[in-house]
Amino acid sequence: MGDVEEIQARFGVVGRAGELRRALAAVRAGKHVLIEGPVGVGKTVIATSVAGFLKRPVFRVDGDERYTEQKLVGWFDPPLVLKNGYVKDAFIEGPLATAMIKGGVLFINELNRMPEGVQNVLLPAMDERRITVPKIGAVKAEDGFIVIATQNPLEFIGTSLLSEALRDRFELVPLEYQSEDEEIAIVQKHTGISDQSLVACVVKVARETRVHQDVRRGASVRAAISMAVLASNLGSLSKKAVREAAYMALPTRIELRDYTKGTVFQVIEEILKKCLPEAESLNNDCEGGCGKNSSMLDCGSTSSLLGGDLSDLFAEVEGIIDFKGLPKAEVGLAFAKNYYEIQRRVKDVHLVNLAKRIAVRAIIFRILQCLGPTPKQMKTQLMPFAPGVEGEIDLESSVDEMLGKAEFLPEDLVLESKRPRKAAAVLMVDASTSMSGDKLSMATASLGVLAYKLRYLDYGIVTFSDCAKVVKGVKEKVNLEFLVGDLLDTRAMGLTNLEEALKMGLRELDGVKAEDKIGIVITDGHYTVGKDPRELASRYPKLFVIMIDDYDSKPDLCEDLARLGKGRMYKVADFTEIPKILFDALRSLSQKRHS
Repeated sequence: MGDVEEIQARFGVVGRAGELRRALAAVRAGKHVLIEGPVGVGKTVIATSVAGFLKRPVFRVDGDERYTEQKLVGWFDPPLVLKNGYVKDAFIEGPLATAMIKGGVLFINELNRMPEGVQNVLLPAMDERRITVPKIGAVKAEDGFIVIATQNPLEFIGTSLLSEALRDRFELVPLEYQSEDEEIAIVQKHTGISDQSLVACVVKVARETRVHQDVRRGASVRAAISMAVLASNLGSLSKKAVREAAYMALPTRIELRDYTKGTVFQVIEEILKKCLPEAESLNNDCEGGCGKNSSMLDCGSTSSLLGGDLSDLFAEVEGIIDFKGLPKAEVGLAFAKNYYEIQRRVKDVHLVNLAKRIAVRAIIFRILQCLGPTPKQMKTQLMPFAPGVEGEIDLESSVDEMLGKAEFLPEDLVLESKRPRKAAAVLMVDASTSMSGDKLSMATASLGVLAYKLRYLDYGIVTFSDCAKVVKGVKEKVNLEFLVGDLLDTRAMGLTNLEEALKMGLRELDGVKAEDKIGIVITDGHYTVGKDPRELASRYPKLFVIMIDDYDSKPDLCEDLARLGKGRMYKVADFTEIPKILFDALRSLSQKRHS
């Protein structure tokens, strides 16, 4: 029996031979491993099985944006520090230090949800096999120390790219959903249910959730396991039992798209009607393999996010988009760039809407790629302990409060609390004849994605040509996919009124309570109607200008607007540069305010 077969037998792993072989090879070579895949595909199983096979202890950490460097490395015990000073015995090892000292596996679940500062702590441990603890010295890793981390794919909202430096330390093992036969075997293994009809049917239902057009995140095989157990206890082979089981197991395991009009139960009912046989009792005619995705599309561009058979759409747009030699990752953006022609030439409204959804998702996915890591800019405050106050103990400040006192009170503990500084931004985008729908969408979606990821940012969108129009108010809550879709439908036309745009932006910011208020205007600086916009720029607390660099651009005016607005001008030749510029502008503002 080979090593992979032994792991499968010992740890009950179904399939995954290739992934196990690659992970095992990497760990044996002393390489750190990053396992990427959707929820419920067995990332943890692969990590712990490989570690268990090599007989290494595992220390688990779950990624969270509130996780701190102190929790990962370790901390000093205040009473022991007061008694003995900053000695080694007063230091409580965190999971990273423990894994290094014991030559074990640091298993980090959902690494790309960790704050950037915590991610950076890993670099010396992974690279130099040592970390430095203040007042103690170096902690060196024993043989066997390795980091195995998991992350959800980038298209899962709420995640971000790891820093380039950290990704460079990992070997990647991607995981996709397993085949239908393997998922049936997994359900049988975990439930002990031998009824093939029941198991095949619940697996079919779970798989259909992954390709349903109204579902953002489908159910994993765990949902099928729950449905099988519930149905077995509710009435086994009856269709009614499976329906009841689905209504219990699926609502907590699937996530609907924001634009979905129906309830989660209506979506489940659609799936059940498609998957359950006509007969009241289940039988071996219960077909498997619900929807197949087009192989032409890749992550983020496409059918893995939308589901269903897209062959009709591709056949219809073949004369509009040249797919020959086009990388898979670019197919979705090709739909965005050619959307106007698709809208004009394709007569089937359903196919046009499908093309629009592909374009919108591709734009948002590309922005996520362009942004990279987007750590929150946090404001740190020290405050005395009080019930309900969240924060980490600031050891040195607490010790200072306690020194010389015979008795310690709870309020002698000093907490370090972090909170984001509230910001509001208005993005004003030139929608005159030089702009097309996909460019408008890319620019505005950039700020929407940033607002979602940063959490502390409220944003508004103003488009302008002859006049200015508020597309999204700063206080208004709008679904990002709807917003991007509406802008994709916008046809650029008319003259350019920069004065009216800046006036509208000021009006939006005036009605908002925020510590930081920012205006961002995207223009070539060439205004053809309205008054000189310079005077209005001087009224902004902070104004950034992103100048579209072409033959007709006016850099002098753009520089003046940024200078008068106490901001900065950026030149761009390609709209894909805008997401990173927006984030850099917001970060530079935050750093200046907090320095």
